[in-house]
Amino acid sequence: MTPGVRHDTMQWLTQHGRGITRVLAVLLIAAGGSCGYWWLYKLAPSRRALAPDWVASHSQLEYWLEVQKGIRRGMWFHDDGFTVGMYGDKSWAEWIIARVKPGTSMGCAGSPCHSASSMRLITNQDVGEDADAWLDWWRRNKTKSQGEWMRDGFRQCGIEVDVPPTPEQSPALLVLLGDAETNALKAISKEVRYNAFRCLRDSGFDPVAFAISNRIEGAEIERGLLEYARRQRLLPLAGGVGILPFGRRRDEPKCVTLPVLATPRFRLAANALVFGLPLVGAGLLFWSGRRRKDGEPAWPGRGPRAPGG
Repeated sequence: MTPGVRHDTMQWLTQHGRGITRVLAVLLIAAGGSCGYWWLYKLAPSRRALAPDWVASHSQLEYWLEVQKGIRRGMWFHDDGFTVGMYGDKSWAEWIIARVKPGTSMGCAGSPCHSASSMRLITNQDVGEDADAWLDWWRRNKTKSQGEWMRDGFRQCGIEVDVPPTPEQSPALLVLLGDAETNALKAISKEVRYNAFRCLRDSGFDPVAFAISNRIEGAEIERGLLEYARRQRLLPLAGGVGILPFGRRRDEPKCVTLPVLATPRFRLAANALVFGLPLVGAGLLFWSGRRRKDGEPAWPGRGPRAPGG
């Protein structure tokens, strides 16, 4: 670079340095705001749901609420497909189908990821991982209830049960739940076994009363009872997640009255006091300590100060 060019460059920077600095400042503020938006809003539910410490200290229902919040903010992660399948209902099947594109996969590399697993768990059906197959299935079955989907799925396994099942049909579901077939082609799928458990749990099945009042015949039913007890510890009805429509109590109130301290209005007012009062005080201190120019009012909204006043 010649001395003349260097001189011209420095002169240009001197003349426009303030403007360049302002543009850079605006870009940095915008970049920081964008990072804050993603970190504090878009990714916040997913960060909580993926944190082991947070999951360990919160209920399954709170976890499910965070996963739903994250998905509705546009964040569908790899394992969300399994969570949606285990805890979601027909409305989530509709949500998935509305976002599936013909000719694509609904597997691990699909969009949404593992949405075929979600559909298998929600519907108790299995038509593979091809989006076209699921879209065709949806056209034929979208008017049915989730309970009817469950019934049709059990029928495909050779089991005729009502949904909800009657007490006389519990052994058939226990056989599905206790399936120990090692041949993948003959084994009952994990989705059907999960739904067999849900149908038993949500219908009020009592394994102790069943064992006392019935003569247990067959290793499948014994394994089914043990598997039911194991799953019930992990997914109790009181957990409030993955409950089938017939398992939801009709007498439960639609909403629960929150304590005053937990209402959004009270929290908003508290935050306004906590942060607003100090900010107003700091503003007053800044205004009172600032050197005023001649003729400038002493307080905002007042006329100019009289000479010698």
